[in-house]
Amino acid sequence: MSEHIATEGGENRPPHPVTIDVCTSCRAADGSKRNGQLLLERLQDACAREPGIALRPVECMAVCDRPVTLALRGPGLWSYVIGDADPETQVEEIIAAARAVAASPHGVPPLKERPPVFRRGVICRLLPPPDPA
Repeated sequence: MSEHIATEGGENRPPHPVTIDVCTSCRAADGSKRNGQLLLERLQDACAREPGIALRPVECMAVCDRPVTLALRGPGLWSYVIGDADPETQVEEIIAAARAVAASPHGVPPLKERPPVFRRGVICRLLPPPDPA
C-alpha cells in the first residue's frame, strides 16, 4: 500500500488500516478440506508485505452457502462480506480489494477499482459503527 493517498481536494492522507477477516471453517464444495484455512495461510504471506492490512481468522461467519467467506473492514469505514473466494487463484485480488477499501475515504471504492472477487462476491455491505461520541 502506498504511504499516502491524494484526496479530491489535493491533500494527501495515509490509507486507512484494513482488516481481512477469514472464515476458517469454510470447506471445499465437496467438504474434503478447509479452504478457509488454506486462504488464511496464503493471505498470511501476502499481508506480511502489506503495511496497514491486518489478517484475522474467524471460526465461523455463518455464510456456509458461499464458501470461502471473508470480510473487509476498518475503523470508520463501510465493511464488506465477500463469498466464493478461491484460495488457489484470488489471493492477489483479495489484497487488491483491501487496498481499494483502504484508499477510499469511507471504505466504498469506485466499482472500476474493485477486483473481480470484490465485484462478484459481495454478500453485503455494512455501515460503519456509530461514533462513540
